[in-house]
Amino acid sequence: MNDNDILDFVTDVGKMLLENGAETYRVEDTIGRLLKSLNIENSETFATSTGLFVCIKNHTKVERIKKRSMNLERISKINDLSRKFVVNEISLKEAREKLKLIQNSNLYSTKLITLSIGFTCFFFSLLFKGTISDAISAFIVGFLLNIFTTFLSKKTISNFLQICLGGFFVAIVSLINLNIGIGKDVNNVIISSVMPLVPGVCFTNAIRDIFEGDYISGGSRMFEALVIAISIAIGVGAILLTWLNIFGSFVIGEVS
Repeated sequence: MNDNDILDFVTDVGKMLLENGAETYRVEDTIGRLLKSLNIENSETFATSTGLFVCIKNHTKVERIKKRSMNLERISKINDLSRKFVVNEISLKEAREKLKLIQNSNLYSTKLITLSIGFTCFFFSLLFKGTISDAISAFIVGFLLNIFTTFLSKKTISNFLQICLGGFFVAIVSLINLNIGIGKDVNNVIISSVMPLVPGVCFTNAIRDIFEGDYISGGSRMFEALVIAISIAIGVGAILLTWLNIFGSFVIGEVS
């Protein structure tokens, strides 16, 4: 095993952790433990939410993090892999093979995810004291929202625009449901349906990074969460204002 193989392996581990939503301090700690188990000295690791820098002796590798999602199951599997490697339960070759399997695995089917998001919105509506009718509307909106965002994710458009369009979609479908008799409180339905878009884990990771002293990464994640929240507000707000200006009420034909 040479330095280049080791560098490629630890960089791939760090990149996958960052792409799946891990905190930057976790990435740096994991890479540090892997290198320590291999008796590698004079190494440095610097991770941010958008980039990873790993240096071993005279070898340096830089990885740009272009896509970011939230997959705690994949993070858990990578952490388990790194622990087994550190205690010498698996070799470097085996670890790289298992890492590829984790990267290429589809943990849950698209149908299951879509259905789960629908039920998430359903129960959020009940949690926010909505009626069964509101919850059914939220289920429909959440179900269709995931289909819509999955379609958008395959297009080369910015994340800001994707979230804006997601908020746009939630508002318009909620209003359509209201006007065909599904749901009574459009505010409850919209709030419940945007929950899958809310950057809760991103905000939490930002706080954890800041507490660990990673102010650059924590600040960038905090700003990312803020941008997502603003994107949702713009998308939903634009539709509500336009609808009210055209129809005068959320219910077509009703005098406000």
